[in-house]
Amino acid sequence: MITSMTMIEQWMAEDERELEARCARFRVAKLALERSDDDVGVDTDETGSAA
Repeated sequence: MITSMTMIEQWMAEDERELEARCARFRVAKLALERSDDDVGVDTDETGSAA
């Protein structure tokens, strides 16, 4: 770890890592929600009628 960082620089780096982690968790949750929405629909064949 770099010891010459000021406290503010250290906080900024920690905040940036936390923001990146939150964004990653949000993307995972969004993908899971989209996938669950896709699974809820009824499977249909190419004509659009229920299988």
